[in-house]
Amino acid sequence: MNKKVAVSRSNSKFPNYLKWLEEEGIHYEILDWEKNNFDDMKKCSSLLLTGGADIYPEFYNDWEEGKNKGDYIPERDGFEFKLLEFALENNYPILCICRGLQVINCKLNGSLINDIETIRGTNHRKISDAEDRIHKVNIDEATLLFNVVNKKQGNVNSSHHQAIDRLGEGLIVTAKADDGIIEGVEWAEKENKPFFLAIQWHPERMLDKSSPFSRNILKRFKEETNNN
Repeated sequence: MNKKVAVSRSNSKFPNYLKWLEEEGIHYEILDWEKNNFDDMKKCSSLLLTGGADIYPEFYNDWEEGKNKGDYIPERDGFEFKLLEFALENNYPILCICRGLQVINCKLNGSLINDIETIRGTNHRKISDAEDRIHKVNIDEATLLFNVVNKKQGNVNSSHHQAIDRLGEGLIVTAKADDGIIEGVEWAEKENKPFFLAIQWHPERMLDKSSPFSRNILKRFKEETNNN
């Protein structure tokens, strides 16, 4: 029996995530901060945290110059923190994409580089609304991520201007871009813990969906969901 994935609604390109899941025959339930349908999480067996708006900086004790509160969705941040708490307490498999990686890092008392270009002098933003940037990632072989993708290096898409700064508690880095920006994290200690991967790229909208950096991740997440 196919079990359901709880998918946090994104404010950006959300249909891509649903189409990606549907391509693998995965059933899902949309969790929406505006509807506050938190209880629908209990119908599901895993959690997918999606991309979208920057996290409200006060959640990681910082502030971003040139922006104001209206540029953020703190209600979404709080809702997703609550989803994560439930998933962690109930041993759900978790997959975090782009903003999702940043959410769990902040939830675990980590922090973010609030603008990579300004602070690190490197650009990970999308080229245009229709075209993501492409860059290489380097995978640590002693990680779950390597076990899933079975590649030491590969090209992924990029559409973000923030990244992990201080690593969240209990996490290790699994992947980095050539410029040192963190592109993946997972549990440092995996024993007696469910599946958890967090990646900075967008597997749901890679041009080559057969890439192991998209397809392998989706297939493994499906297996983990159905086995929970």
